Amino acid sequence: MKPKRTKAVTSAASPEMSGGDRDLLTSAYRTGLIAGWRQDRERGYCVALGNQPDEYVEVAKLSSYLEKLRTSAH
Repeated sequence: MKPKRTKAVTSAASPEMSGGDRDLLTSAYRTGLIAGWRQDRERGYCVALGNQPDEYVEVAKLSSYLEKLRTSAH
């Protein structure tokens, strides 16, 4: 009897969120600047802004995007 072959299953590894990004998003959420966020594999982060439609932000542009929201909120 031949041994049963098992097919190797590979899953796409999800990119880990950096600690700095998590701190920026958490701070923006706690201060009420954003309503929430989630990580999107293709586009970076999906940021929820209360009554407005969600916006997708590239990982490299996250800090400048949040700073722009802070200045426009004041």
